[in-house]
Amino acid sequence: MATVEVVPALAEHIPAIAAAMRAADRQEVAAASGRSPGAALHCSLRVSIEAWTGLIDGRPVCMFGLGCPSLLGGVGVPWLLGTDQLKRHQMAFLRRNRAVVARWAARYPRLINFVDARNLTSIRWLRWLGFVIDPARPYGLAGLPFHPFVLRSDHV
Repeated sequence: MATVEVVPALAEHIPAIAAAMRAADRQEVAAASGRSPGAALHCSLRVSIEAWTGLIDGRPVCMFGLGCPSLLGGVGVPWLLGTDQLKRHQMAFLRRNRAVVARWAARYPRLINFVDARNLTSIRWLRWLGFVIDPARPYGLAGLPFHPFVLRSDHV
């Protein structure tokens, strides 16, 4: 049985995740920002007030965190980028993510971000976590359809 851990995210985790990033996450990053997987992870880690790495048997398979666009706004910006290995151990990570998201929602009245409309796995994950998925609209560098998603603290 695999050992699943969630540890504080480090820049040293980025190369392994970037090299094996899920195709849907690669597409999402490129459409939203034009960044490479590695650059997107570095940027997300840098702007986050909290970030974590999921490990399977000591190997990084995902990184997730919470950005805060304004200290006064009461809004947190959750994000997650991962590898295909995440799917094989999704229930272990889903359970851990639910607790983290609940903690974030207790601290920020609204958690908001955008998800690529093509990224069906992430959309299902977000719904399972309790996020409301709004209708898609053009977003990001490529102007492709992305769904805004939101979780208000009174939903948790």
